[in-house]
Formats: sequence, C-alpha cells, structure tokens
Amino acid sequence: MPLTLNVAKADLSIESAFAQPEFGLFRDTPGLVEHLFRRLQPYGLRIQDMKIDRGGGNMAELHVACHLFNFRLGVLVRTDKVEIAWLDVRDTDVDQFGAASVEAFSAVKDHKPAVTFRSHALGVAMHGTLEGSSTRDYLSRFAQNVPGGLGPPTGSGGVMYFGAEDDRVLSSVTLDVSGVLSEGLFVRTYVVWDANKVEPSALPARATAFVRHSFDAFGLEVPALGSS
Repeated sequence: MPLTLNVAKADLSIESAFAQPEFGLFRDTPGLVEHLFRRLQPYGLRIQDMKIDRGGGNMAELHVACHLFNFRLGVLVRTDKVEIAWLDVRDTDVDQFGAASVEAFSAVKDHKPAVTFRSHALGVAMHGTLEGSSTRDYLSRFAQNVPGGLGPPTGSGGVMYFGAEDDRVLSSVTLDVSGVLSEGLFVRTYVVWDANKVEPSALPARATAFVRHSFDAFGLEVPALGSS
C-alpha cells in the first residue's frame, strides 16, 4: 500500500525552450503584450501586473513578465524560452493554473505562429508529512549502509536519475528531509519532454500524470492533484 503524503507546500516550474532564439518575438513587443493580455485577462491579469524588463541590455535578459493570482503564478516570455512558475499551489489551484499556463503558450503562438519548441522541462517540489511512517524510516528504504564515526544518523536522502523513455528525454526524483516542515518529507520530481512529442497544451495533464507515476514508483500518493 502506498503511503499518503499530506502536502503542506508545493511549487511548480516549467521551462519551455524554443528550437532556436526567437528574436522576432520582440520586433513587435506591444503586439506580444497585447496577445498575453487578451489570453490571460480572464484569469485576472491587469495591465499593472505586466512588465517589459530589458535587464542589463543583453538579449538573454530581455523579457515580458505577467503575474497572476496574487503573484502565485508568473509567466516570463524570453527570447529563447518561456518560463512559468506556480508558487504555494493548493489542490484547488491546479486546474485553473494549468489552464492559464496553456493560454500563455497560446498567446506566444498567436503572436508568432511559426514558433517551435525544442523541449519542455518541468519540476514539482513538495513538502509534506507521511501517514503511516516516519520520514526517517521511509528514506531508509533508499539510503542504506550509512557510514559510522560521524555522529548519530539523523536522516538521509538522495537523487535518482533516469534516462530517456517514451516522450521523456530524462527525469529524476529527489527524496530528502524537509527543510520547511518538522519531521516532513521533501520530494522533487523533474522531467524533460521532447517538444516534438508533447504539445504545450498537454503539459498540465502530463505534469499530473508524471507526478502520479513517479510517486507510485516510490510508494507514495497525493490524494488530490487536480482533475487533469
């Protein structure tokens, strides 16, 4: 039987890299801003939540930023990629945040239909408490033969890396003692998908499915991850 992880804090990040730098995105920056506004306004985006940031003047720092849901969802469109961050995600946020993220990608395609992506990288970090086991006992399943002579062991952790499979280029799972919760568990799943096989519109559903799949492999479950 899998152990239930009661999540107290969850964050998500998406980094979708273009096949090549899209300098044409900023040839008409007001047009890009308008497409983002039209797509994201139904989710509460206001013009004061949008910013054109030229950074230090180099092309890597130039971006348009949009912030929604009281700054818990951020969208950055850069010359070489689209970055999306979800912060302090709650169960009730998943579907709405996912829909808004897809609209952000759609806005980029509205502005420059020929744009193509090389890869989509997604990381989900969770801090929670386990039902039916202590964090230390759970982690001891994966980290054994702890060297002696350094003091009494207080915990363990590790990262497991996995190669390409199906539409995944690579993935990893991190298990560790939480630095946020007393006696809590930290889990981070990371995956890179081949953008030739996964469309941006599929990312929310793929993210949910991959987290469930990863947790199942490590004997864990999260009761609610949205309906996608």
